[in-house]
Amino acid sequence: MQFESVRQRKLADLIKKNVSLIIDRKLKDPRKGFITITQAKISRDLRIVSLYYTVLGNEEQRKASQQALESAKNFIRAELAPQLKLRYIPELRFFYDDSLDYSEHIEKLLKKIKQNKEEKKNNNLID
Repeated sequence: MQFESVRQRKLADLIKKNVSLIIDRKLKDPRKGFITITQAKISRDLRIVSLYYTVLGNEEQRKASQQALESAKNFIRAELAPQLKLRYIPELRFFYDDSLDYSEHIEKLLKKIKQNKEEKKNNNLID
């Protein structure tokens, strides 16, 4: 089991905040859509940052946003460099965060179960 040091956590949070601002304010790619950085994890050697994001929209918009992020990696990294004051600026890796999609799916299932129970209860009262 890998534990994060305080430095790793603070640096990951700082990177998450700054990358979000860079994407929102400085990235001019029309493909980006509405991207939200949900989580950042940094390797123990501080060389690689995994950034998890969500996109408002459908599958096509998600793919377009992924392409925009992939093509803007170096730009984002260059914009991030003066803000971090590190000797080595970590490599950025973007991953789609499907946890929100999964939670939405579970929510729909729970509503459907609740609706079925209410229908059964109403049918029993009528009979």
